[in-house]
Amino acid sequence: MLLPGRVRFSLINMRAFVSFSHIGFMAGLALFTATVVGGSGYLIRELHRQAGVASAIVGLPSPAVDPSLLVPVSSDMLKVTSIALGRTPVAIINGVAITQGGSLEVHTTNGIADLRVISIRDGVVQFKYGDQTILANLR
Repeated sequence: MLLPGRVRFSLINMRAFVSFSHIGFMAGLALFTATVVGGSGYLIRELHRQAGVASAIVGLPSPAVDPSLLVPVSSDMLKVTSIALGRTPVAIINGVAITQGGSLEVHTTNGIADLRVISIRDGVVQFKYGDQTILANLR
């Protein structure tokens, strides 16, 4: 029974092409999709980083690199300005904060070298580059 002057909400809602529930559903779907896409990218990066750290800890051989392709790197190219020892040691090298197991790109005139941080100790950071081990002292 309809009262005079009153229109039921469902009749008004049926006339519209898109209802509030459709808009809410689409907004929820868009937020869910953004969360899945953004979260999966973060998850993939984190798992790749952990796999690299795990292989360094276990001592798995790194992929063989032709020594003739390596850019010459010396400890003079690495400026260690700060070392923070703690649960997760952190060092500031060439203005970049890096932790143990992380990698550092060193730009030289001959190209770019990707060095892996093996250990961070009091006053010294140990790097692995190809077959050579590089020690960089705190300055």
